[in-house]
Amino acid sequence: MVSILVVGTNHKFAPVEVREKVAFAEERLPEAYNYFRAQGIDEIVLLSTCNRTEVYTATQQRLPERKVLKLWLSFFGLPEGEIEGRFYAYQDKEAARHLFRVACGLDSMMLGETQILGQVKDAYEQAQRAGAVGTYLGELFRRAIKVGKKARSETAISKGAMSVGGAAVELSKHIFANLQTCTVLLIGAGKMGTDTAKSLVQAGAKQLLVCNRTLSRAQELASKLNGQVVPFEELQENLSRADIVIASTGAQQYILTKQMVSEAVKQRRYRPLFLIDISVPRNIDPKVNDLDNVFLFDIDDLEQVVREFLEERKKEVPKVEALIEHELQNFTVWLGERKAKPIIVQLLQEAQRQTEQALNELFDELPDLSEEQRRAIAAKMKALTMRLLSQPLNQIKQLAHTDGVLEIARQLLVPKEAEDGGALNEESQRLDR
Repeated sequence: MVSILVVGTNHKFAPVEVREKVAFAEERLPEAYNYFRAQGIDEIVLLSTCNRTEVYTATQQRLPERKVLKLWLSFFGLPEGEIEGRFYAYQDKEAARHLFRVACGLDSMMLGETQILGQVKDAYEQAQRAGAVGTYLGELFRRAIKVGKKARSETAISKGAMSVGGAAVELSKHIFANLQTCTVLLIGAGKMGTDTAKSLVQAGAKQLLVCNRTLSRAQELASKLNGQVVPFEELQENLSRADIVIASTGAQQYILTKQMVSEAVKQRRYRPLFLIDISVPRNIDPKVNDLDNVFLFDIDDLEQVVREFLEERKKEVPKVEALIEHELQNFTVWLGERKAKPIIVQLLQEAQRQTEQALNELFDELPDLSEEQRRAIAAKMKALTMRLLSQPLNQIKQLAHTDGVLEIARQLLVPKEAEDGGALNEESQRLDR
């Protein structure tokens, strides 16, 4: 009887210094798949990202989670207790529910993030290339990708900004009709400012200008971001070129004053100017907000936007959960049918044996029956047998995922002396489809 298991760790269970020890680098994936399959694991998929590493397995017999954990750690030459208390494990239906939640972005650090769905798809394809995916994990991952896509197309779980850079992009779209006509000026080399500039460029901003007190640092950043260097001494002259300005320096005083911004706006003929002050202490004089067509947001403003979008995404969680439960029910029925197949085959075999025996006894008692009459009686008897079995068979398939149901069904419905062999072919073959 096939059992599905996932053993993993993520950002909720372990810090990065632990997660990085057990993460599967892409270049080592072929080696890892060979290693696990050499241990007798029938099907395996390795999902490894910056926030999680998970080992999915499907085996004919229930695999102890400790065995998978031990193999996982042994691959990296780590002691068994390396992530003691910092991992999770789910079996069968709960393993499927977990993967569906991962694919939908409900288990991510940023609720509803879109990148994880692509990572799930990549993990599945890598396992396929390694020949490590069979019927069970293949079906599980295909359904996970399907429900992940539906979550993002049928709900707003991934809508809106979930980072400071994303918030800047969202706000920019409210100020400018088309980001492709906008020039971005980055002042400073702070990480958050740099990430915000990247977000705007990725969203379609036309040009990036990089200005920093240290020219070499400006040149380095401009090279990485495909931007143009603006010497710090020429900041005022270039300020009017920018539609969006990001200030991210360690300066203790204002880099941009009201007078500087006012002059730039005049040179821009009062076209909108969007200022993003990510610095603490602030680099842009708050009084610039008094100027017409100037829009200033500081780090608190942007983080408030992020929180607002988060609240909107949280409202979508019940809708996503409903999609997950619907797909989970379908997968559970599919899985139950396959788990129940050996018992159903045995039951069909026994029903066929007893039907044939009853027919032979009847025909012995009624030797004068014609061949046509015998065929008609046999057809009616076999149809009646299948009609009587129909509801029990469906119930077995529906409840096969429930602990103990299959064993009870076996004891109640299948005589111990029933032998393996051919079943009623049509029904048995239908189970394989």
